[in-house]
Amino acid sequence: MALRVELFCEDGAHESSARALVVRAAGEAGLAVSIHTATASGGMGRLKRELRAFQATVARRAGAPDLLVLLADANAVGATARRGEIEKVLDPSVFPRVVLGTPDPCIERWMLADPESFGEALGVQPDLTTIARSVDWKARLVDALEATGAVVMQGGAEFAEEIFAAMDLYRAGRADPTLKAFTDGLRGELRAMRRGTGD
Repeated sequence: MALRVELFCEDGAHESSARALVVRAAGEAGLAVSIHTATASGGMGRLKRELRAFQATVARRAGAPDLLVLLADANAVGATARRGEIEKVLDPSVFPRVVLGTPDPCIERWMLADPESFGEALGVQPDLTTIARSVDWKARLVDALEATGAVVMQGGAEFAEEIFAAMDLYRAGRADPTLKAFTDGLRGELRAMRRGTGD
């Protein structure tokens, strides 16, 4: 039976990235997953409001997913502060298994964390020099994708599956500690659930 994974994300780019990473990690663990999305738009304020409402609904109906996966950009507050902000909302009695990712400063940084594999998969290696702000990461992702001849309609989110499937996660994790923390946590939770199924 497939494990139910619920994605709760800041926006569509996070949802696409979370889905791609869950699919990859589940495949590596030999687990079937059924992925659902509770929310994927509206920024941090809306994410926290909707997370509280979703959590209350799940608590009333006693139908928690096997795993809750949350992604929200660290932006200017930093990864640790963003993590703390979200953890204050979460009730572990409702969601006992949670993997929380806080890309620093933004999800596009994760998508560009392994430029070598990006180049091998898509034909163009992104230029990652002199990048500091979220807007720069977003622009570099779009620039790299457009250099391949791709038509970019969703800021690069539509290429998340291809990018993360090709990525060397060890190399990417060395380049971006927040990506490493997320993938380590995701793999750990899936391994624990696999042990629990008796496989």
